Amino acid sequence: MANLQRQIDTLVAYFQSHCTRPGTIRLGLEVQHFITKLDNSPVDYEQLQHVLHTMQRVEDDPLLADGLYLGYRNSLYTVCLGPGGQLAIRMAPRNSVRELMLIYESCYARLCTSLASAGMRAHTLGVHPSRRAELLPIIPQSRWLTLDRYFKNTGGHGGLMLRATAATHVSIDYSSESDFIRKYRVASLIVPLLALLTDNSPFYHGSTNHGYSVRTHVWNDVDPDRCGIYPDVMDSGFGFSGYANKILQKPLVVARHGSRIVGVGRKSAFEVYPSVMGKGDVEQVLSMFCFDVSLQDGIVLRVADSMPPRFVAAYAQLIKTIFSSPAAQDGILRRYAGADAAQIEAAKLGVCCNGYQAQVYGRAAAGEISWLMAQAKSHAAAPEERRLLEPLASLAARRKTIREIEHYN
Repeated sequence: MANLQRQIDTLVAYFQSHCTRPGTIRLGLEVQHFITKLDNSPVDYEQLQHVLHTMQRVEDDPLLADGLYLGYRNSLYTVCLGPGGQLAIRMAPRNSVRELMLIYESCYARLCTSLASAGMRAHTLGVHPSRRAELLPIIPQSRWLTLDRYFKNTGGHGGLMLRATAATHVSIDYSSESDFIRKYRVASLIVPLLALLTDNSPFYHGSTNHGYSVRTHVWNDVDPDRCGIYPDVMDSGFGFSGYANKILQKPLVVARHGSRIVGVGRKSAFEVYPSVMGKGDVEQVLSMFCFDVSLQDGIVLRVADSMPPRFVAAYAQLIKTIFSSPAAQDGILRRYAGADAAQIEAAKLGVCCNGYQAQVYGRAAAGEISWLMAQAKSHAAAPEERRLLEPLASLAARRKTIREIEHYN
């Protein structure tokens, strides 16, 4: 097992290398969009490729995989395609939500202009607006085709997740292993509340949806080895080494050998990489584990649906405020002391079934969301930050979701 320990040490060194200066926290942001024709019918890879080419500038670097053009990147953001043709705009970490949103909204406006000229449009929704997953094409890239086959044997919703879901991801910094443990646990504890607050899936299987947090329900039935709440989050041994040890011994499914993507099935990273792992190998392994809160080059919260920009800004500010305040984090840890991964999963199931009427750690979800928003407002450092929170605070006060406010009124 000496080689396993060397791999664990490699991942731990990678995690340590991303520790930031104490007292500061930057946010990264990714918003995924469905692209359709104006009548909401799907578009194909060639049509998406054309739109990306019209957006790319001379100074941007193209993104290629398996010889396929998947997007481009520059120093401010990356634009790339997901497995079902979802178009993601991913911003590099910034110090403020205002900075992130200026970059995102500028890129989003360019996207919408390019789409309009091609007779298409973008949707910020958690689930595809018009089609069942089996009717949607998948990008013919090795990674996605391999995962699509593999997920047929691990759960009931892998194909739907790949083709027909879209999310808002926010990443946060950590300054040390102890800071990582604290923030990762806080993030995991509030996952059920965030899933409900950011519910924006008015459609499911191509029909109107009245259920809560349906994208969370979908992700819960994909693959227990790499989705859901990280199982050891509240264990005494949780940390960089424990996280590395866990994922290195789970099925990797897809590996990278140089520029080649290869399917490896149920072989673990420990089996696939018998020698020293390079930085690219480490990042490939980390990318294959999509827990609700995951560890990559920062802590990534993956639970929110894709949302309209004002809700994206409110959500990013909520995360920024909570994770900039040790007092806010202490309050969450005290309030939910004793909760473990199984109870977090039970709370997620509760909000998917009952929304604001659900029980979250023995308390009403409606009250807990109001409490969380009150914590954010009380710890926001400036009036502008409290103003940014308002769209989500208003939802909490009305006990409504984005889905209900935006689509059913």
